[in-house]
Amino acid sequence: MAPGSWFSPLLIAVVTLGLPQEAAATFPAMPLSNLFANAVLRAQHLHLLAAETYKEFERTYIPEDQRYTNKNSQAAFCYSETIPAPTGKDDAQQKSDMELLRFSLVLIQSWLTPVQYLSKVFTNNLVFGTSDRVFEKLKDLEEGIQALMR
Repeated sequence: MAPGSWFSPLLIAVVTLGLPQEAAATFPAMPLSNLFANAVLRAQHLHLLAAETYKEFERTYIPEDQRYTNKNSQAAFCYSETIPAPTGKDDAQQKSDMELLRFSLVLIQSWLTPVQYLSKVFTNNLVFGTSDRVFEKLKDLEEGIQALMR
């Protein structure tokens, strides 16, 4: 080891250990409405990404006359799109906590049947196990939201 090469890691360790634990472990508080608005934006982005991925999959692997979206124009849309939801931060902030909880509950319940169906369709253990875990998480969320609504 070259002389003085130990100095930098030692200095970093001393400075890090010298920080108060509270300062190093805290995160700024964020209002629930901001978290919800962020979740809505992320969900919208994921929905668009999933729709684009599905369309690309169909174009690549399924002959045009056999494409499900050609036979059923509504299939191109997610059925949970029909659930009335806040459209942005301002809209979410104007809703009561109970309205936001109701929306969250309906959204989660709308995914229970498709996820359960997915686990029955695939025989692959990896997919089956994953969809079972997702179903369990959705059920936990459903129960948690119902408890909050009481």
